Amino acid sequence: MLRFDHQRQRHLAAGEREFMRARQFCLVALLAIGLSACGSSADRGPADRMPSDSSSKGSAEKGRPERVPHDPPESFTARGAVALPPEATAGRTNLLGDVRDLAVALHRTSAYVASADRMQTVDLTTGKVVAVVRPRAEALGEDDDATAPLVSADGSLVVTTFVTRQSGIGTQSPSMELEVVATTPETGKAAWSTSLKIPRAWAEGDGSTPEAQVVGFAGGNVIVTVNTGYNAVTAGIDIATHQVRWTAQNVRTRAVTAEAAVGVDILDRFGPDQLVGLDPATGKEKWRAERNAGDTTVESAGPSLVRVWGWAEDDGARFDRLLKSGTGKVQADVPKGLDNSSCPFDQAQTLVCTSQSHLVALDSTSGKELWRLEDGQADGRFAPEVTASWHGRIYARASSTTAVALDARTGKDRPAGLDIAPVLVNEYQGLVLVGRELLAYPSRG
Repeated sequence: MLRFDHQRQRHLAAGEREFMRARQFCLVALLAIGLSACGSSADRGPADRMPSDSSSKGSAEKGRPERVPHDPPESFTARGAVALPPEATAGRTNLLGDVRDLAVALHRTSAYVASADRMQTVDLTTGKVVAVVRPRAEALGEDDDATAPLVSADGSLVVTTFVTRQSGIGTQSPSMELEVVATTPETGKAAWSTSLKIPRAWAEGDGSTPEAQVVGFAGGNVIVTVNTGYNAVTAGIDIATHQVRWTAQNVRTRAVTAEAAVGVDILDRFGPDQLVGLDPATGKEKWRAERNAGDTTVESAGPSLVRVWGWAEDDGARFDRLLKSGTGKVQADVPKGLDNSSCPFDQAQTLVCTSQSHLVALDSTSGKELWRLEDGQADGRFAPEVTASWHGRIYARASSTTAVALDARTGKDRPAGLDIAPVLVNEYQGLVLVGRELLAYPSRG
C-alpha cells in the first residue's frame, strides 16, 4: 500500500509538472505578443496580476537582456518576467493562494531552486535552467522537504544539502548520509561536495526522513545541521579544504552569526532543550542557558542577535527574547502580541514581525520597537499582510486586490505604484506567486 501511494503521488506530481509547463508556455506567449489566450486579468486581483506594461515584448527574444539593479526596488514590471521551474512551489502552496517555506535563494539575476534530489540554477533574465546538480547517491524525501540553499556573503559559493541512502554492499547494511554540495554562482557548476554519515540509530528510533539545512557561514566554515524529531547533529565544514572540521552531537542549530552558531541541545532525547552557542570556527561551546526550556524555537535576528521563544521547563512560563549570539545574554524582550509569529531580518537594519493583526518593526541591533500597525487603529491604518521585506522595504498585500510598500524604519507607506506583492526580493527582481506558479518580475524604480 505504501509503495502504491508513493507511485501514485509521483504520477500526480508528473501530471502537475506537465500542467505547469503548459501554463509556462502560455504565459510566455502572453508576454511576447500581448494576447489574452491564457486567461483574463479579471481572473485575479490587481495585487497579483501583471502590471500595465505586460503587453510589451519581453527582451529575452533578443538574447540575455541587461538588468538594472534597484536597491531596494520600489516596484516591479512584468516586461521580461519569466517562470521558475515547477519544483519551486511543489507542495508549498495552499488553497488561499499563499506559499510557505520556499527552498529558493536569489543572487544577482539567478535563482537557486532546491528539491529533494537536485538543485537547479535558473537564469532569471531568460528563464533557462543553466545547470542542475544532484547528489551522488539516491535522494530521500519529497520536494517540499528541501530547504533553501545559501549564498555566501562574498557571493563565491551557493551551498545546498541532500539526505541520501547508501546501498548496502555484501554484509554491509544500507545507510543514510548528509551530502553537502557547493556550486559556483550563476554557472551552477559543482565546486565540491562533502558527506557525513547519519547514525543508523536514527532510522531505528525515528521513522521520519531527516531534515537538513545550511544555516550560515562563519569562522571559515559553512555550518550545516541535520535532525529528526528526536536526533540532531551540527557540523562545520571548512570552506577551503572541504573537510568536516567539527561536529556537535544532539545540537539542532538554527542561527549563525560571526560570534556563534546558536541552537538547542536536545540532550540525547532524554531531557528538555537547552539553548547553546557554539564557536563557529571550532564547534566548542561558548555558552549554555542556565534554565532548561521546553519546546524551543530559535530564529536568526540579524548580524548579532538571535530570537528564542518557548516555555520554561520548570514553571511553564512563556518566554520570547532577543539574545546576544556571542554570550546568550538577553538584549530585549520581543513585544507582546507576537506569539508564534515570525520576525525575519530585512538584511539591513530591521526585524519585521507579523501576525494576523499586528505588524511590528524592531531594530536589529538594540531590539527596540520602532513602530507598529494594528487593526482598528484610531488613525484608520491597519496591518497589511506582509509577503517579503528586504533592505529597508516591506512588501505587503493591503487587500486581495491591492499591494503596498512600506518604509521598514518608519512604517510610512511608500509612494503608490506597487502592483504586486513579491514573496522574495533582491535588487534585480521579485518573485511573485501567480496561481501555483512562481514568476520572476524585474525590479524598477
